[in-house]
Amino acid sequence: MYDNILFSIIIPSYNRANFIKKTIETVLNENYQNVEIIVVDDGSKDNTEEIVLGIKSDKIRYFKIPNSERAAARNYGTKQAKGEYISFLDSDDQLLPNHHEEALNMIRKYH
Repeated sequence: MYDNILFSIIIPSYNRANFIKKTIETVLNENYQNVEIIVVDDGSKDNTEEIVLGIKSDKIRYFKIPNSERAAARNYGTKQAKGEYISFLDSDDQLLPNHHEEALNMIRKYH
């Protein structure tokens, strides 16, 4: 019943081109692979878009919106999400390889 849950990972970003690639890579390198990564570029003026679109993965969905602050970017990303569960990351966060695997274990145990 809880073997193939899709997690939507929402990453708002504003001028974080120097961090965003590492954040995305930690998600892509997780043990649990049924994830979608939603990057909401909150009107960046740096090369965030180029960096994100340069990462070749069908798990990544990129959206650029006019600058409206992090909460609005998170809300926008939530509206785009297809997963049963949502995780929020900042654009300079890094996940441990077992992050969503452990989340799934907790869902199985307590749901």
